[in-house]
Amino acid sequence: MTTLFDPDREVPDALKTGPFLSVFIVHGIADSEAYERYQAISDGQSDKPIKFGGQVIGFSKPAYRFVGPEEAHALAVIRWPNFEAFKAWRTQPIYAADGVADLHAEAELESVYFLPCS
Repeated sequence: MTTLFDPDREVPDALKTGPFLSVFIVHGIADSEAYERYQAISDGQSDKPIKFGGQVIGFSKPAYRFVGPEEAHALAVIRWPNFEAFKAWRTQPIYAADGVADLHAEAELESVYFLPCS
């Protein structure tokens, strides 16, 4: 079974000891049909960050750009109290279901950034 996310690899070690921010940017939709199917799972069936201790600082779909050439379909900024909370959210069973990782890869062009916070 393919796993969609690997927090142990994604999050820098320096941020695994305290609170941090995750910034998710969907730059574009690669396949609109796959995106609709993936969003039905991600938005409709997954547990939201608050259940795991995360706090959504900002979310916009579409994201509003002031400067720069890159478009963003969606942007989410989430504050996590610790790595364990992020990992629990990122590895919940719905994302490990057969085919979900492939569907996500087909659906959207995404970047994920991590920032320290106090």
